[in-house]
This record gives sequence, C-alpha cells and structure tokens, in this order.
Amino acid sequence: MFAKGEKWNISFAGCGFSSVYYLGALTCILERVPHLVHGASKICGASSGCLVAAALTVGLPMEHMWSDLLAVAKEARKHRLSVFHPTFSLLRTVRDSLRKKLPEDAHRLASGRLCVSLTRLIDGSNILVSHFDTREELIQVLICSCFFPVYCGFIPPSYRGQLYIDGALSNNMPLLDHPNTITVAPFSSESDISPKDGAWTSISVHCNNLCLHVTAGNVRRIFTSFLPPAPEELAEIFQSGYTDALHFLRQENLLEQFSPEEQEDNLNVAKAPFWGQHWWLEHEQAQTLPLNYKRVLCRDAGDVTGLCPLDAFYYMLTPLVLVAELIWFVLNSLFTEKKQSRLDYDSSKT
Repeated sequence: MFAKGEKWNISFAGCGFSSVYYLGALTCILERVPHLVHGASKICGASSGCLVAAALTVGLPMEHMWSDLLAVAKEARKHRLSVFHPTFSLLRTVRDSLRKKLPEDAHRLASGRLCVSLTRLIDGSNILVSHFDTREELIQVLICSCFFPVYCGFIPPSYRGQLYIDGALSNNMPLLDHPNTITVAPFSSESDISPKDGAWTSISVHCNNLCLHVTAGNVRRIFTSFLPPAPEELAEIFQSGYTDALHFLRQENLLEQFSPEEQEDNLNVAKAPFWGQHWWLEHEQAQTLPLNYKRVLCRDAGDVTGLCPLDAFYYMLTPLVLVAELIWFVLNSLFTEKKQSRLDYDSSKT
C-alpha cells in the first residue's frame, strides 16, 4: 500500500523488450500524477529496467525510448535468428544509443537518485550502484546491468575493475525491502503495477525479489522479453502498462487532485486520432496510443511484416503450460475437497 506523505521509491524489474510496458505505465502516471515520478527519492532498475530508470532521472522523453525499442525490434526481426544472428549485437546497440542520447551531465543528474542493480560475476552477489563519477561510468554501469550471459555475448563488461552480469540475476526488484517502494513489472506478479491474468492456479515462483505467477500469459511475456515482437504487439504491451498504471492510481486514490473533466481530457489526448494510417495502426491497441507515440511508430517501424521464425518456440511451449495449469487446478481442487471432507468428518465426531 502506497503511503502518502512519506518518501517513496520506484523500482522497475528487468524484462528486455517487454520494457515497453513501462513506457505505457509512465505515460499514464506522467499525464495524471507526474509528482509520483518527479518526487520519488530513488528510481531503481535491473537490466532493461535500469535503462528506463536512467531515462527518468536524466530527463529523457519516453518517446525516445519508444523510438529506440522500435528500431532495435525492427533490426532484429530482419534476421532469421533474430537477436542471435552473429551480425546483430544488442549490447552494442544499447551502448551506442546511450552515448548518443544521454546529456553530458547525465552522471550528475543520476547520482544519488538512480539505483542500478548489478550481479558481481566472481561471487554472484548483488551490488546497488547510485553514484557515478563520469558519464562514461554511468553508461558502463547500465551496460553491466543489462549483460545477460550468452544472450548478450560471452565476455562480461567491467565496472571499476570487476566483472558484472545482469542485475536481474541477483536482484530483479531493487529496494523491494524498503518501505514505500512502488514496484513495476510487465509480468503477472505481486508487483504494485503489473498485469493480472486471473489464472486458475495459485502457483508462484519467487526469483530474485520478483514473485511471478505461473500462467500462460507470463510464458508469452517472458518470451517477448528475449525476442522482439511485431509493432502491433508492442503497442498492445504499451496499452497494458497504461491501463494497469491507471488501475493502480485509482486503487491508491492518487487521482483525487484531478477533476473528472481533467481526467477525461487526459484520456482524450491519449486516444487522439492519427490520420496517417499504416497497417500496424489498424489494430485496436495501436489506435489507443498517444499521438506522439503513433508518429514514432509510423516513422520508425517501417515495413516489418511476417512472423519471426523463433516465434514458433512460443506456440509450442504455450500448450504445455496450459496443460500444466489444468493438471494443477484439478489436483488442487481434489486436495482441497478431500481436506474439507476430513474437516467435516472430524467436526461431526466432536
């Protein structure tokens, strides 16, 4: 429960390409309750989540991250092996983008407010970095937090003489144990802002400070984290983040500073029409994108068509998860019924 009047933090879990969810959530928050972001004591992140956190602390517009995500997804989907193609380097692309877009004083803007989760290679321990001496050091810390072994390469990057790998592998929700930390994740989980699948099962997996629900929807989301989806699916993930953030704001009564008319105006801006139609904008979710995001989508998505060959992996895996959910649901129901019968029997004897 978010406590007003106290200091608060915001924490973003690592999630690869699914981080477009954060752009939707932040668009909603910055439209309606911007102080929730601007007034946060620390903005934290692991892996791709730290890139979003860094953008917020140095004042980069969310549209820039949206443009970068689209460009990387477009480039990766050109190759039959997607991000695993030998000519494609996700980490190099991220580094080049940071060097191009971070302001010269980014390290000063981020120090003391940005909190980045790293995993030290030598012992697997978690390190939280909040102070940066130079702009290049800030970039190197972000790269270290994003380095997923094999997926991003075989030689880990270093920071101050130590080798580090993806921060999500040791702590995927920095400052979770601190009071009043708003947690955000694009997976169905226990996070404050996250999708809610309404699954049959109550199976959860606790992994590095992130409690994930075992659902078919999460299989798709995890898959999307590693392999770039098509533009219309990115738009759908964005809209999911926007909707889930709005639900959180309403649940915590954080919209009271807006009049109903102002809230309606903001909603109309978010759904402003865009007349330069392209095929990916014909999808319902893409139609609800804010106007500035639609423009980026039309400018940067290009002619991305067809199915990435590795998408077949997801379609094979999803039925297995559905079967597992069904088996667990049946077994759990039988166990619960048997337990209740035993309780009724014991109660009748007494």
